[in-house]
Amino acid sequence: MEEDKKIKRKKLFRMIYKIISYTFIIILMIVASFFIVYVVCGKLAEKKGENPPFGLYTIISPSMTPNIKVYDVVFVKKMDSHDLKVNDVITFYSTNSFFGNTPITHRIVEVLDVPDVGTMYRVKGDANQSVDNEKVYPSNIIGKVMFKIPQLGRLQFFLASKSGWLIAILIPAIFIILYDVYKLIRLIKLKNKLNTLSVENA
Repeated sequence: MEEDKKIKRKKLFRMIYKIISYTFIIILMIVASFFIVYVVCGKLAEKKGENPPFGLYTIISPSMTPNIKVYDVVFVKKMDSHDLKVNDVITFYSTNSFFGNTPITHRIVEVLDVPDVGTMYRVKGDANQSVDNEKVYPSNIIGKVMFKIPQLGRLQFFLASKSGWLIAILIPAIFIILYDVYKLIRLIKLKNKLNTLSVENA
């Protein structure tokens, strides 16, 4: 009876290990495929002097709270500026040198038709009291925010640190080593049982 329970526990452990392993591999393959497409599309767009068709941007300012929080990652899709309308959330480069090359994500509150210039946009952070002073040129717009991935930026900043990379490498390595040790112990026990049976049958 006790032996049956041990066998069941071992089978359950192997099944759990296989599920975790396959899930981990599938997730890695999906993430790797996405980043390959992301990098390739980015490089092709860079050669053409254009913005990539889509991108991921980590929010570092609370100006869009509570809808988009700090450390949320937004998925931004490149769109024709004529398809943008009031209430769309866009990511763009500011003409204000204070922000440098840091992308800004704000909501369109007004679409303007400026003489001798064309279409421009007035934007505002949801948490800000007033509309942004500067108007956004279509050429500075990266794209429209399609959805957000809550708090993924925390993982990004963590992995960017030395300790983060170390932990990300060590955890899978420790898991693999522990499983190999477990298999080695099982092999030793099996050999001992076979030796015992050989002695008993001699």
